[in-house]
Amino acid sequence: MNPCRFSPCRRYRYTLTHDVADLFSAPSGHGYVAWIGLNPSRADESRLDPTLWRVRAYTNRFGFRAFKMLNLFAYRAPDPRVLKRAADPVGPENDHHLLEVCRQAALVVCCWGAGGQYRDRDRAVIELLRGIPLHALALSKMGHPRHPLYLKGTCWPMPFAGSLAIRCAAVMAGVVRGKA
Repeated sequence: MNPCRFSPCRRYRYTLTHDVADLFSAPSGHGYVAWIGLNPSRADESRLDPTLWRVRAYTNRFGFRAFKMLNLFAYRAPDPRVLKRAADPVGPENDHHLLEVCRQAALVVCCWGAGGQYRDRDRAVIELLRGIPLHALALSKMGHPRHPLYLKGTCWPMPFAGSLAIRCAAVMAGVVRGKA
């Protein structure tokens, strides 16, 4: 079983915790990795989806015992486009859980992709987590932290400068002009 924190209606998943140790591997690391994706799929206490299996593999490779999956938007949808139809895609308790879990994590890895720009949610969460070291496995050309499912399993976390990285990449690509 993977402990999860849902809203009472289960439309929002705030956290999913998974212990990567099993009968065949028992990582010796302490603490957990907090992963911040875009939005939760249908994964729950009893089943992981392909993204979470990849996150599990990375967590194990990094030497940690567990991971906690968080998201910029807590609204559960297998297709991120559905977020735009939700009245409140963030969820009433999401910021509380993001801050609480990331403050206690041994490592925080951002992996929300370009979809984090919706409602400027990426910048809001970066600001919320100010003072907590953020990491990414890789960055897109526009400076967004890439999704782990679309990366080779050999990546290692690197510091992620948040909104500064996103803005600098956009300026260099000629998408954003001017104002510093």
